[in-house]
Amino acid sequence: MRKVYHGKDVEVSFDLDICVHIAECLRGQRQVFQLNRRPWILPDAASADEVSDVVQRCPSGALLYRRLDGGPQEDPDGPTTITAIRDGPLLVSGKVEVRHEDGTVETLPRATLCRCGESKHKPFCDNQHIAAGFEAPGIPFRIHLSPVRPRLAEPISKEEDPRGHS
Repeated sequence: MRKVYHGKDVEVSFDLDICVHIAECLRGQRQVFQLNRRPWILPDAASADEVSDVVQRCPSGALLYRRLDGGPQEDPDGPTTITAIRDGPLLVSGKVEVRHEDGTVETLPRATLCRCGESKHKPFCDNQHIAAGFEAPGIPFRIHLSPVRPRLAEPISKEEDPRGHS
């Protein structure tokens, strides 16, 4: 279920069920995204441009934004691409239309889709492939961090991870 965090110039929504915990948000804008704070997303802690730039790096579509300041909305142009991640999900970028079992349709700018068959949130990946020991060919997943934001010195702790994974 998607929760919306309101800011003056941008609002950010988050869907825990489809988050694959790459932590691009935490690495990119620690002042906006902090798991040990409530609310954990403060859209006004950075400029709308900075927030939208980081949200667009979320590979799963768990984070989305809506500009309220007249700035550009996320509207992927170009072809939709699908990339198989080694031992993991399908990474889809572009306009992704998902038809759910209940008949609802959701359009996302990107998504990570399950290919191990174990996800509890199909068609989305929820990292069950890790516990299942899923193995399949694909490219290694690489995170492209902003050069102005440092990498986290430590992995996200179990306490910081909303699902309790480390």
